[in-house]
Amino acid sequence: MMDANEMRKPELPYIDNAKAVAITFAINLCAVLIFNWPSGVTYSGVLWDSLFCAFITVGIDMWIVYAGLRKMRARGAIPVNVPQNSLMQRLPQNPVTLGGIYAAAFAALTIGFNAALLWFFGIVGMTFAAWTVYKLIYATVLSVKIVEFCIFRYVQPDWANAQEGANTGPLSASADAGREKPVKDPLPRISLFKEIYGSVTGNIAMNFILGSFFGSVAARADGSVVINPTTLEGIPITGLIFGLIIGVLVTKGVIAEMNKVIMANPAIIEGAITDRRFSWMPVKNGALTRLACVCVMVFSSVALSSIMSLFGIPFMNFYQYTVFMTVYATLISKALSYVLIRRCMQPDYIKYVGNM
Repeated sequence: MMDANEMRKPELPYIDNAKAVAITFAINLCAVLIFNWPSGVTYSGVLWDSLFCAFITVGIDMWIVYAGLRKMRARGAIPVNVPQNSLMQRLPQNPVTLGGIYAAAFAALTIGFNAALLWFFGIVGMTFAAWTVYKLIYATVLSVKIVEFCIFRYVQPDWANAQEGANTGPLSASADAGREKPVKDPLPRISLFKEIYGSVTGNIAMNFILGSFFGSVAARADGSVVINPTTLEGIPITGLIFGLIIGVLVTKGVIAEMNKVIMANPAIIEGAITDRRFSWMPVKNGALTRLACVCVMVFSSVALSSIMSLFGIPFMNFYQYTVFMTVYATLISKALSYVLIRRCMQPDYIKYVGNM
């Protein structure tokens, strides 16, 4: 039998990582208010901030992760279904030394990423509002990834199987089940880069097709092609069109996959629990698709124009627009997929599919 929990992706063991992320969020918010109010930040200021943010975030996350995993190891609660990684096991076990290595690595990555991103979109500085939004987003994402790497190092068998302290007694049923839960590998895979490449190239092709249809891409008599930039004034319409495409494709794909799972495992309804946050949505596929499309279209129209306005981007060239929309499509697709999967796991939807 398959239940909703078995359909979740492998994840890292929970050791109150929300606490580490929340502390990082609060510290970065205070830093923005203290150092960047009200003038905002310059390009060089972003790079210096990237350096300090990486070191501070590694320090906070390493402290919380290491303390939590030491307690789990003492209780014998470290997960056993862990992908072993020789690179991770070559890294030092001492949290101070490991923290220094992580801080240097993440600082370099963060500085490089922010420098490239600002250069690519021609941003030479940010207002206080724009910087606050951007800083909190990138610092939160950075903290989440650092937590993953800290955990992944200390669930490796060379550290996890070492004896330290005494076991405090038998584990609870939930803790014992947690030891069997798969742990994901946060290191990037070749398939990930292939997916990114496929997304970018697919988005380029779609932009050419849509641009030719709506007039932003035109072929001249001499064979040359003119691609007009995407403007702040025109992005709301782009958001509506893009939202419609994303809504249809994602909803159709998720519903098809979920229907297969439900039909293959009709007893899945025994573990399903009604969640009113999702059960109010339509059961019929057509109505659910229309609802998803409308929501994504309206959200995209507002969100895309708000982002361009907030960061002072009056227009984007073809390459900027392609990267921008590829990232946006990835994020909105993940969010929509999550909502749709939750909707399809509701008892009324499972019954509906079973009676089809």
